[in-house]
Amino acid sequence: MTSTVDLGDVYVCVFPFTSGQGAKARPVLVLMDLGPDCLVCRITSVPHRGFLDLPVTHWQEAGLEKPSTIRLSRLVTVEKPLLRVRIGRLAREDLDRVKTLWNEKFRLE
Repeated sequence: MTSTVDLGDVYVCVFPFTSGQGAKARPVLVLMDLGPDCLVCRITSVPHRGFLDLPVTHWQEAGLEKPSTIRLSRLVTVEKPLLRVRIGRLAREDLDRVKTLWNEKFRLE
């Protein structure tokens, strides 16, 4: 079991489908450590589509097998035991872009 995770870590996780029916092992980006849980978002090989999607510029450094997109629109809180294996970490440039987009789009007023 993973006891602590850091912003920018990339793991393979059993990520639940939004329908609630089933799950799939896929790469995820850790956004926040919440004690026994963590907030993650999906990483997909489907190209950039929406305003909350960011292409991973340094995808190989992040441990990804192919060019990928971070989907900040696909957030989920998962128990840390669902994080199977740490495959990499986002490059500083990619992580800075995630932080900037998060801070621009997720402000509550």
